Amino acid sequence: MHGHVTDISPDKTFGRIVSSDGRGLYFHRNSLIGTDLDSLLEGSPVYFVEDMGEEGPQASSVYPVGKHHILL
Repeated sequence: MHGHVTDISPDKTFGRIVSSDGRGLYFHRNSLIGTDLDSLLEGSPVYFVEDMGEEGPQASSVYPVGKHHILL
């Protein structure tokens, strides 16, 4: 799936993404591939995998658009 970053926590431990279909998803910094929260900006386009977390859907395997990647 794809979307864009809408929010990054002040302590840079998590963020939020809006998917291309308009849904908001949480992601943790450990879900980032090939980047970190210091390199992402609000509005940055990303690809991600949607998973079910403890509190509902969340984004995992989050990587910035334009980076080389492999989906498993």
